[in-house]
Amino acid sequence: MSGGAIILITCAGGAFGGVIQQTGISSRIAAMTQHYQMALIPLSFIIAAVVRTAQGSATVALITASGILAGMASNGGLTFHPLYLGLAIGCGAKLVPWMNDPGFWIICKMSNLTEREALKTYAPMGVVMGVTGLVFIMISAWLWPMA
Repeated sequence: MSGGAIILITCAGGAFGGVIQQTGISSRIAAMTQHYQMALIPLSFIIAAVVRTAQGSATVALITASGILAGMASNGGLTFHPLYLGLAIGCGAKLVPWMNDPGFWIICKMSNLTEREALKTYAPMGVVMGVTGLVFIMISAWLWPMA
């Protein structure tokens, strides 16, 4: 019974990412960043972070951002390995866990934290982890592009 909601949310996120991909936004982003492809890494991070903050689900943020950027990762024109885009999307999906996130409530209730305590501790920790990951990914993509 509880698995049905997870499957529904995951499918909805995948469908939303597919719809966004069909709009041609991937080719538009690729054209805008063709001279400076390292901008794709923070852009993928930001897209995932915005979806996570607005919607609350890290899974939906991952799937939506991946759907938007899938065209660029598969066309082979990147100067770095597409893995770095996936890692940046993952770090962006860690950002800003708050009250619309089921994981926030699991951490809050399992740790016996009040909502205020969780917002003061768990949410900033997610931001620090996400931003630290992004910085590490940017440096790694520059030093070891694996392309």
